[in-house]
This record gives sequence, structure tokens and C-alpha cells, in this order.
Amino acid sequence: YGRFCGRELPDAITSDSNSLQVKFNSDDSVQSTGFQAEYFIDKDECAIRRGGCQHTCINTIGSYMCACHNGYTLHENKHDCKEDVEGCRHYLNDHKGVIVSPLWPKYYPSKSNCEWRITTAPGHRIKLTFDEFSIEPHDQCVYDYIELFSAPSKLLGKYCGGISDVPSDIISDEEELIVKFKSDDSVQRHGFQAAYSSVCGGDLNATSERKTIYSHAKYSDQNYPNNARCEWTIKASPGAKVSLKFTTFDLEDGKDECGYDVVELYDGVKEKNKLLGSYCDVQLPPKTVTTSDKLIIVFNTDNTVTWKGFAAEYQEVVA
Repeated sequence: YGRFCGRELPDAITSDSNSLQVKFNSDDSVQSTGFQAEYFIDKDECAIRRGGCQHTCINTIGSYMCACHNGYTLHENKHDCKEDVEGCRHYLNDHKGVIVSPLWPKYYPSKSNCEWRITTAPGHRIKLTFDEFSIEPHDQCVYDYIELFSAPSKLLGKYCGGISDVPSDIISDEEELIVKFKSDDSVQRHGFQAAYSSVCGGDLNATSERKTIYSHAKYSDQNYPNNARCEWTIKASPGAKVSLKFTTFDLEDGKDECGYDVVELYDGVKEKNKLLGSYCDVQLPPKTVTTSDKLIIVFNTDNTVTWKGFAAEYQEVVA
């Protein structure tokens, strides 16, 4: 927890377990008055049944407190959680998190109508993984169900039943995933708990409008991750071309061969003879225009140094 000397008082120290060892050493020269400290035992109220908290229990010195998942606020009794006053509508833009059905882990209420809109950085997608899933079953899911949409209108799937009735991973086509949950007024179940995260790569459509792509979802907040394996395919209309211009570029210096972290651009297909260029370091790559209607961007990083990454603009160019 620390080594201390001098005259400055250390902050209060709390052990992680039921024991704390204090060692005091002195040499054979200068002496001083020493120290006096108070210790006391603090019970972990969260250890048993989460301290009675419906969602999350947080242990504090001499006490504890309850907290709620996104979309819920703490009830006046300080233990239960209730939906936010705005209703069951949630807008999430973190690069990862968890969503749960109303009143989770208790049975969800009747006549629920909830929606989660999860967004990430342009050029990235949302992956959703259900850890728990128990919704009133039906062959066509007409009673209680979850619907998943990529963008406002593209239905990815409609699900009910048990955990075996949903795919292991669901990935949106674009940077937004919409989750809708509805229940009727009869049978209820425990509901669901799902984790979401941002994943790089995917298929993008180039239009006359200039669009932006980022190396990683947390581009403006932190460096790109180690061991990234990303591939984007940007498609223009038949007969048109794809234009790509980097606006920022900050990768690890891989010397002449870009052997560490690298961006590769391919014209149409990912073959060696279609390689337009391999780029690293901090110098902006030149503007690229394909000869075909497709551009492939590959971004790979190793397991050591990371940097800020890149941002690039792409659009369709009519031949």
C-alpha cells in the first residue's frame, strides 16, 4: 500500500482483506518522535446478498451504498432501483458497457417498452453478447421479445425464449445498434443481461458526401490498442472510384518496412499486386484514389508501442 517517511501524513489506508501488516524500520543515525496511528475493523456489508442492493453494492469506510445500472436511478429507500424519469429510453456512446432488462435480476414488468441506442465512432461497429437471456417463449416471438436493428430500419433479428435461442455474438452493420424490448400484460421472466463493445472494421458505402473513419473507437481519448486487426472495405457505386485522404496520422515508427504498426491500402482486392501503399510513422500518406469501385484498408498493430492513430476522409469519385 505504500512506503512512508518524513512529516507528511499519509492518507487513510484500507486493506483489501481481513489483515494488514505494518512494518517500521530505522537506521543507526537520526531519530525522531515516530508515529501514532489508529486502526479499526470495517465490515464488508456487500459480502452478503449485495447488502440488500438491487443492482450494485459499494463498500465504504464504516458503511456501504447502493448504485444502479445505466438507465436507472436509486429509489428513495436507497436499495432498490427504478427507471429514469425520462422513461425506458437509453442513449449510450461508451465503447463498452452492459445493458439489462427492467428490474433485472428480478422478473421484468408487464407492458414494458424499452429502447437502447448504442453508438460508436464512425467506421466501427457494435458487438452485443447476451450473458443471460430468459424471455417468454413463442415460435414467432409475438408476446415478449427483443428486436435488434442496425440503423433505424434494418432488422438484424427478433428473439425470445432462452439463452440458446440467441446468437453468441451479434454485430451491427454500422456504428449504431438499436435494441428494443417489449413485453405484454401476461407472463414475465427474468429478462436479459448483455454486454456491448465497439469492434473495428466492416463494410462502408462511399457517396458524394465526405465521411470520416477513425483508427479506433477511443481515438480522441486514448492511443490505439495493441494487437489490433482491423479491415474496412469501402465500396462506391459501379463505375465510380473511392478517394481517401488522411487528415491525421500518428503510428509507431516501423523504419523502412513498417514492421510494427501499419496501415495498408488495397485497390479492389487484398492481393499483393493490388497494394497501393503501406504506411507508418507520423508522415501523412498521400491522397489515394482507386482504379476500381472498392478500397480495402487494413490496420494491424503489434504488442508493444501504441500511438494516437489516424483519421481519414473518404468519398465516391465519379469517373
